[in-house]
Parts: sequence; structure tokens; C-alpha cells
Amino acid sequence: MQRHLHDHLTRLVSLAALALVAGCGERVGADVGAGVPFPRANNTLIVVTNAETPQYSYRDKESGEVVGIELDIVRAAAAKLGCQIETRITKFENLLFAVKSGEADMAVSVISITEPRKVDVDFSIPYAVDGGKFLYRAGEPMPTMIRAEKLRIGVVEATTYDRYLCSHGIDPVRFFSQMDAIEALKDKRIDALMNDGIVVMTEAEQSNGMFAASRFETRELFGIAVRKGLPELKAALDETILERRGAK
Repeated sequence: MQRHLHDHLTRLVSLAALALVAGCGERVGADVGAGVPFPRANNTLIVVTNAETPQYSYRDKESGEVVGIELDIVRAAAAKLGCQIETRITKFENLLFAVKSGEADMAVSVISITEPRKVDVDFSIPYAVDGGKFLYRAGEPMPTMIRAEKLRIGVVEATTYDRYLCSHGIDPVRFFSQMDAIEALKDKRIDALMNDGIVVMTEAEQSNGMFAASRFETRELFGIAVRKGLPELKAALDETILERRGAK
């Protein structure tokens, strides 16, 4: 009970301190809840991300700006509505809570579309199909779900992989961020890390041979989470995603 109370308070504090890291226009006031206007002041839409998903949503090393496929979609959709975006960074576990509460209008970070999540937020149509993989130390046996219950498997807290492992009777080691989990894998405090395939493969490719990626274990549809009651925004996101598909 104390841990649940502590986690709830931590989440509220984290949301209150969401950091402005990119985007155009002036920062908006602390509008929260169902009464938040659309669009907000100065035609600004707020998008939250953990900025830890390479290719999709991540910090550019030179500019420090949050960039990636998801941000390209969000900016193009906002432009259709005559809006600008303000990007804020928070932990993955806070993303959907921020959208549900009205603190943000959208959330990105390779978020899987699931029925339980649709209760609290709307989703764009899928912009990508991927799956879960294990990241593990190269040279060691490849982790699989068959072997997972005998291994120390790390996950970013509150991701679909956290729930997936639990549904298979596996209690994972939870981390607040991908970076924390990677450090634990390096230090051999865990045997593997489960995350989206694109994230796992990018980490393996950039590890100079330290890590390897397993085969796919799950199949996921990824979409942009949207605050409920914003059909114009969802429609603009859907249109943008369809345009990108047609351009390929």
C-alpha cells in the first residue's frame, strides 16, 4: 500500500515538472482536465514523450531537439490544423496519464495500441507494426520466452512488455527508463531486456558488439495517443499517416 501511494505521488510530481525541450510558440499555462481548450493558447498542442526510442522519438545529439518519425507525423498533422507543437519529456509510465488528465494533447514513444489503453485515450491509426525482442549480451545464449522464467528480464515500467511478461507468470525487473535498463544489462544485474524490436536492434547495432538482438516474441501495432474528445486532431494524424504510407 505504501509503495502504491509513493508511486502515485511520484507520478503527480513528475507530471507537474514536465520539461519543455522543443517545439515552437510560447509555453502554455498549466491547463489540466476535461476543460482544456482545443487548440490551446497560441494555437499550441502539447505532445509528451520519453525521447528514448531511436528513429521514432529521440534527442538529436547536436541540437538537443526531440526528433524522429513520430515527431514528423505530429508536426505535419499540427500544421494541417494551423497549430504548432510544444514537446515535453517525462517517464514512459506517465505518458498516457498526461494525455488522460489533459496535461498533454498527444503522447508518442512507440506506444502499442491496446484495448485497455483505449479506455483512457484515443489512438491514431497504426503508423508502424513491430514486435518485442530481447536485448542480451553477445556471446551468451539467446533469451526466449521458453527460457525467460529462469532469467532476470528487465523492462521499462508500465510498457506492454511489462504486462506481457507478467501475463506469462514472469516477474520482470522494472526500470524507469531505457537508459537505466541498459546500464543494468552492462553491469550483469539483469540477463536481458525486452522492448520494441526497432529499439532493441538499434541498441545492438550501436553497442560495438556488446549486445545482440533476439528473434521476435510478440507483434505490436503502434499509434499516437490522443486526448479524448479531439476528433479533429485524430483525423489530421490519420490523414498524415495515410499520406506517408502512400509516399513509400
